Amino acid sequence: MNELFEKIKKIVFPIYAIIGIVTIIDVPAYFKISLYTEQYLGIYMTMILSGTYLCNPWKKGADFNIVDLILAILCIPTGLYLTINYPWIALNMGVMTVWRTIWGIIAILLILEGLRRSMGWSLVIVCTVFLLYAKFGSNLPGILHCREFTLEKLVSYIYVDPNSLLYMLSFGCTIGVAFIVFGQVLLNYGGGKAFINFALLFCGRSQGGSAKTAVVSSSLVGTITGAPMSNVLLTGSVTIPMMKEAGYPPATAGAVEAVASSGGQIMPPVMGVAAFIIAETLGVPYSEVALAALIPALLYYFATFVQVHMDAGKLQLKLVPKDQLPTPKYAWVNGWFIIPPIAVLLILMFNVGLPAALSAIIASGVALPFVLAKKENRETYFQQLKTTLYETGEMMVGIGIVMAMAGIVVGCINATGLAFNLSLALTSLGANHVFLLLVCAAVTSLILGMGMPSVAAYSLVAILVAPSLIQFGIPAMAAHLFVFYFSVISNITPPVAVSCFAAAPLAGANPTKVGFTAFRLAIAAYIVPFAFCFTPELIMEGEPLDILICFVFCLYAIFSICVALSGFWQLTVPMVKRVLLCAFSVVILWPTSILINLAGAVVLTVLLLPNIKASIEYNMNRKKSVKAAE
Repeated sequence: MNELFEKIKKIVFPIYAIIGIVTIIDVPAYFKISLYTEQYLGIYMTMILSGTYLCNPWKKGADFNIVDLILAILCIPTGLYLTINYPWIALNMGVMTVWRTIWGIIAILLILEGLRRSMGWSLVIVCTVFLLYAKFGSNLPGILHCREFTLEKLVSYIYVDPNSLLYMLSFGCTIGVAFIVFGQVLLNYGGGKAFINFALLFCGRSQGGSAKTAVVSSSLVGTITGAPMSNVLLTGSVTIPMMKEAGYPPATAGAVEAVASSGGQIMPPVMGVAAFIIAETLGVPYSEVALAALIPALLYYFATFVQVHMDAGKLQLKLVPKDQLPTPKYAWVNGWFIIPPIAVLLILMFNVGLPAALSAIIASGVALPFVLAKKENRETYFQQLKTTLYETGEMMVGIGIVMAMAGIVVGCINATGLAFNLSLALTSLGANHVFLLLVCAAVTSLILGMGMPSVAAYSLVAILVAPSLIQFGIPAMAAHLFVFYFSVISNITPPVAVSCFAAAPLAGANPTKVGFTAFRLAIAAYIVPFAFCFTPELIMEGEPLDILICFVFCLYAIFSICVALSGFWQLTVPMVKRVLLCAFSVVILWPTSILINLAGAVVLTVLLLPNIKASIEYNMNRKKSVKAAE
């Protein structure tokens, strides 16, 4: 039976990928065939549900059986019902029919079981709680009370309404598929190795070079994968052993990889799928979201860089051996082919203004001839193309089932008005203190995001939490980026830090220890969202000079906090000084007058003066020793 399932997957997964590409470029329109978007989504639902059962037996490690095959076949009509009948459904949305209810219930149950098989019980429990709340919330008191729904109305709303299940599936069907295709084309033809070579070339010979290489390479790969766990597994197998060999403790090596991989989703110009949902929700071009996210993302990686550098000095780690570093010629010859497709993607999205999904598909097509420049790719070109289509189909299924779950939750929230009620509750809890409201929102976002893929976590908190921040006067872009950042860093926040759980086995370290080390390394991700809510210049809102000044002050504050957390910068930093560094960093970050910020920066400089002198002396001596060795 397992062999049968493997054969089926090898046939259908490439077909899934091709259907996804055809949908994005809207091939039927060229033949004058007009279809509802929801008819496309019905086909997509069929693919992701059947694919989930083809990939996941009833229990991890178990053999497939006839029941799995029956369930995979049963998934087909749940989506095709929408594809065939949606023109009638659109004109008769309020008419409840027996078949709509039957297929809706079957679809919801298949999604829940598919979630259990692929993602475990946590998401099933979350989804089930929202479904039960939507059905029985009319019996609850206070802010949790909602209007009563019949089973038929609730199922119909979730199943066929464009603002529920189908709304979230639309992102998986377009943006999700397009960037999976783009990422798989680059990675399968050697793009991941090229990113690592370029990172080694620029960072390899510096102090903590192995960890800095991990930060750069994982951030680059993360922008095209959009999935922290798979990014950890992809680049971590190379970077984590490199860091351990240089002398980093296993927990630190795993944490660096987890932090860098998770940050790929918040790093412009190509961010994760959730960033495109922000653009859609706010009704702004994606370029605005990417521009707003730029400074916070730079601060995130700057903080990680600083701390791995300080840790390297504290541990007196050895440099990456010269024979393990690529030469500039080798890195260029074996990696230049990734530059044209990325350039095309950015030009099409930001200059030409094409939709992001279509831009990614065109860039993928541009990449295919360029990858032939590498000899290994010429020898295995068609085999790699087949693998790319297969893996694209497989990843479509993985992200699709999560988007389906998010769609059910969004439907339940919209139907019950829970978002409005929770927004009122959070606003009341924050009273007149916006900082307290932000803390409540951050904690809520972290809790709701724990154990969830970032795109599902953001979809949830964007509806439940962001409206309360906007209602309190925080700019809409800042509010959505705030909850987005916290839903992303829930991946590296103990106790449920899924990216750290993925990195820990590769590092041979305790997952909890990796999680707490990642928490320290990603300190900017916990501080900067508060800063840009109070200082919109950090998300590019304001005059260029004001933006530059705020960025420089924030950079200095983050640097000082990182020194305080590391407790070392060429010299050991005493505990009293570490506390003072944190305190005066807050003075810089807090939105006051520029004179107060400047005074805080002066005090920080005085506190760090011995370390600055020691660092200058160290670098001068190091340059002399390198010249002497040459």
